[in-house]
Amino acid sequence: METNKHYNAQEHTGICVTKREDEDIDDLIRRFRKKCSKSGISKELRERMYFEKPSEKRKRKKAQSIRMIQREESKVQDMKDKVIKQKLKRRRLERDDRRSQRQNRVRKTYKGED
Repeated sequence: METNKHYNAQEHTGICVTKREDEDIDDLIRRFRKKCSKSGISKELRERMYFEKPSEKRKRKKAQSIRMIQREESKVQDMKDKVIKQKLKRRRLERDDRRSQRQNRVRKTYKGED
């Protein structure tokens, strides 16, 4: 049987938080909220607050998966754009370096320094 670290088997109330030595009440409440959020109780409570038809549930999940796919695709596109910009910047810098080297050579030849 899988054990849940957010569930105390001795207390059948579910999530349990015991006060530590020298612990402030605010810290105790924060630990309790953290355990509740990690266990998924609040999410399940929101989902069960109202009845959702199975067709609506499917539509919601489908829309959510589409949003996730679009988000991933936009991340990939952003990375590609970033790489392209870096390449263009590198090419511009190399071109400018070649230009300045060429100009320096031309200046040297005009001055007679060769």
